[in-house]
Amino acid sequence: MTKLQSKQFQYEIQNYQEDCVANIVSLFDSLRQKRNFGEILTVHHKKYNYNFPVQDTKNIDIMMETGTGKTFTYIKTIFELSKNFGYKKFIVLIPTVPIREGTKTNLEDTKDYFKSFYANEKEKEIETFVYEGGNISSVKQFIGTSHLSVLVMTPDAFNRGNNILNRPLEKEMNAPELFVKNQEPPKSYLECLKRLNPIVIMDEPHRFEGNAFKTYFDGFENYFLRFGATYPKKKDSLVLSNVAYVLDSISSFRQSLVKKIVVYTQDVVENTDTLIGIDNKKAIVSTLTNGIVARRELGVGSVFNGKSIKKINKDAIVLADDAIEKVDYSLSDESLRAMIKETIKIHFEKEKRLFEQDIKALTLFFMESDTSLFRGDNPKIKNIFEEEYKSQWLIVNGQLSDGDPYKKFLQKDFDSDNTLQVHKGYFSGDKGNADEKIKAGVDEILKDKKKLLSFESPTRFIFSIWALQEGWDNPNVFTICKLSNQGSEISKLQQIGRGLRICVNQNLQRNTLKNLNDDQEAFWKINNLDVIVSSKEHGFVEAIQNEILSNSFLIAETFTEQELIKTLKEKSRFDDETVVALVDDILKDKKMIVRKAIVDGQKIYEKSPEFSAILKEQNLPEEQVKAIESLFATDTNTYVQNAEKKREKKKVFIKPTHLQEFQNLWNTINKNAFYVLESLSEEQESQLIQNMKTQIEAVNIEEILLQTKRAELNVNKIGEQGAITEKLTDTVSYKSKVDYLALVRTLSNNTKTPISFVVKVFNALSDDFKTKMLCNNPEQAQREISEIINKNLIAMLKANIKYDGINGTGLPNVFKTEKGKTYLDTGSVGKFQKEIANDFSLKTKWVFEEVIEYDSDFELEIVEQDPDMDSIEIFGKLPRLKIKTPLGDYNPDFCYAIKSTEGNKIFLVVEAKGYKSSTEIPVDEKGKIDFAKKYFEALAEHYKDQGIKISFKERINKTQLAALIKN
Repeated sequence: MTKLQSKQFQYEIQNYQEDCVANIVSLFDSLRQKRNFGEILTVHHKKYNYNFPVQDTKNIDIMMETGTGKTFTYIKTIFELSKNFGYKKFIVLIPTVPIREGTKTNLEDTKDYFKSFYANEKEKEIETFVYEGGNISSVKQFIGTSHLSVLVMTPDAFNRGNNILNRPLEKEMNAPELFVKNQEPPKSYLECLKRLNPIVIMDEPHRFEGNAFKTYFDGFENYFLRFGATYPKKKDSLVLSNVAYVLDSISSFRQSLVKKIVVYTQDVVENTDTLIGIDNKKAIVSTLTNGIVARRELGVGSVFNGKSIKKINKDAIVLADDAIEKVDYSLSDESLRAMIKETIKIHFEKEKRLFEQDIKALTLFFMESDTSLFRGDNPKIKNIFEEEYKSQWLIVNGQLSDGDPYKKFLQKDFDSDNTLQVHKGYFSGDKGNADEKIKAGVDEILKDKKKLLSFESPTRFIFSIWALQEGWDNPNVFTICKLSNQGSEISKLQQIGRGLRICVNQNLQRNTLKNLNDDQEAFWKINNLDVIVSSKEHGFVEAIQNEILSNSFLIAETFTEQELIKTLKEKSRFDDETVVALVDDILKDKKMIVRKAIVDGQKIYEKSPEFSAILKEQNLPEEQVKAIESLFATDTNTYVQNAEKKREKKKVFIKPTHLQEFQNLWNTINKNAFYVLESLSEEQESQLIQNMKTQIEAVNIEEILLQTKRAELNVNKIGEQGAITEKLTDTVSYKSKVDYLALVRTLSNNTKTPISFVVKVFNALSDDFKTKMLCNNPEQAQREISEIINKNLIAMLKANIKYDGINGTGLPNVFKTEKGKTYLDTGSVGKFQKEIANDFSLKTKWVFEEVIEYDSDFELEIVEQDPDMDSIEIFGKLPRLKIKTPLGDYNPDFCYAIKSTEGNKIFLVVEAKGYKSSTEIPVDEKGKIDFAKKYFEALAEHYKDQGIKISFKERINKTQLAALIKN
């Protein structure tokens, strides 16, 4: 046993915890007087300005931010409810094993403190029973004891019919408490527990959802207390309601009840666009600009690595060449190493300073759901950690004098066999692990908080998956590194909650603001949580800031200006300028909101009594009126929206007057043609390879940079501009090893070219390029070389391709009939559809009767805004004309039948592109267009003696229609 293990945690009276317990006792006192539960809660909410629902359910909710001591608070609540009302039986429901272990530890650690505190009471300590692994004896003992007792269990113990607690009793239970209301013998242990009429305490209430839990929980008829920072939000769940006490996020930070947060973003920087997320139908992309990683939002039509974005899906973008770029949350080996190295560096930077203040620093790594990364043969993450730790340890240790106590402490990092022993792991499968070393590490992490806090234990680095995400905590976690982007659906505050608690020293005394003589700077300097995330977790700091705001309930019907701006923006989706104008020029200037008080330097506003009357006088647009009205809605109508019935798309009927001409045009160009490629001579192939070599060696393949960005959140400015301060702290270059064989294979796959040809290209490259440039960034080299090979192959194909089979059969008919009218299937000429409601210049020439189908806003603009011209007979969008090309099928956009002064037919086919110039069109897309030109040239040649002229034109951006027709 270490010296620290023989000591006790030093607890002190915290006003907010006392207030919370007092509120709960007050509610139970009112209930004892047989008053109506709903009325009691309504009065209570009004007294404390709590703007939460009051429901006819038996929950009493306590909202306490992560890290503020809710377990301590509910243990004290148990004592007070026993002292004041005689309650003896409590069940603590916890969702996971780590939370269960944490609860056991807290009950044990607080035992002496509460025994002293309640020394003069009849019940001065809690008998604790833990139901785990089918250990039914703990349940029997809990049922049988007459003392103040707690049964700790998970819902898994009873939420299935075949669980031991739900099975028939093997032997009758005779405890008198079981027969108070029912003289029939209980049939199961679960029925016994319900008959005891215990008060149930739920920890982490957002984890208690689902019909199975509701079914088996039904029958616990006493009031149940829910303690948590997060509550269920799903439909049909029991939301935060019947609130006894609130300590929200903003309050816990402002009152210095938790650590300050600093986030380091580790970037592996390449000179290319990297897709790091999709948000609100925008692609979030990181790009190296002037040596700094910049984030951009790209929409449909924007360019990503030289290719136009055609479509944005939930987790991927589709490029113009139909290539799919997915959001890749996995981290490369370079990124893993960079983040581990940075985390160790940050740990060492603070560890000596904290050591000198008698505080042990711990660091927590969250990693992927793959135990082999830390256990077994050749565990990648463990190996990287050990390499980087030893490297930095030598530097730190070498800088210390022999008499330095910290140097003496660092010598414990290695055992007698020189094996590093600073790191341990806990994973979900470790519980029954027979390896004594692993078991000892797991016990230290889960069960022996004091040993972990002691300088006598060398353990300072803990590796886990998400198993430690909730429930487990240690006040001395000062650094958290997320080596996995798993858990993105989980609250960011929950993710880092393991490190929010105020730290303790070797006397187990908390370093609170009060114990630091109210020195705020000294408090933040010690109680500072550093979080290291990858650049792929874009907006991590902003997300934390938003969660702090959204999880904060200052007082009902009152608000700060920052909260008002944030809420208005969320509800309305107005831009920043409109939101600020509404707040400044309307709500504040017109006295629709009035200042009520100043709290902690913040102006607190409330709604004016004349709010509605003033709003009517403003003559604002309807959407602005609705947004402002919804700001102050307190009933459920705010959350119920009328879903507009989705309009069915129509069939695309063709005007009878234009049908014959449109069919003639379509049948003329819709041919089942095929392309033929001429073989290359040796000389042509040699020249092609030489061209590729020259272009490849001219590429500047830049080094990969590893960048670390530090972001600090000022809690006193949350919601304001300037709340987040960012600084670039480090940039280093990185050289990669190149697997030439793998590179050649990848190039062959990417370019759909035989390996033998790629080998010829690769062998032509100079040794200098291969040894110096490729190792700078093999991934960039792969992309650049693939692009060059494709570009040259396309150029070669253009020169050696011809179309044949034009005089053969046409493709299947796309025209259909219904009640004598001809139509095309919905979506035949465009994925979007708009009903024709207004006139436009070319409306009489437009082929289709009731609708416009289109694929982009640029196409719609052409239809609705092009001027009419006498020479145009008909005008329409083409059905899916699939022209075969070496790069895939191609389908042009518009078709025109043009009057000719020479008496022949002129059919004009147009490809419309919204780019500013043709040079912006992605290579593959441009290649398809160029091949299509060859197709239409072949058509023109075929029809030249039949009095039909075929013309194919590109229309770039603002090119006038007249220019296309005249040429």
